[in-house]
Amino acid sequence: MPILKSAFKRMRQDKKRRARNSKVENELKSLSKKFAVALGAKTAEAKKLGLELVSKLDKARSKGMIHRNNASRKKSRILSKLAKIG
Repeated sequence: MPILKSAFKRMRQDKKRRARNSKVENELKSLSKKFAVALGAKTAEAKKLGLELVSKLDKARSKGMIHRNNASRKKSRILSKLAKIG
């Protein structure tokens, strides 16, 4: 356990951030899986899910939860897949 008061505060902050970040990460993973399934079935739902996923990636990037290049790479792949199905 930390001795300094500031270290205790840092632990509290880290715990909150970890909970917030894991929620966003889980949301991104589940949305990615739904998008992949919809893409495989070539449904109209795929476009809606793809655009929602792009939006979530942008938000996560702006909050610093994922690296900007990581978000850009994922967005590029999503949009290119959407372009292929029309």
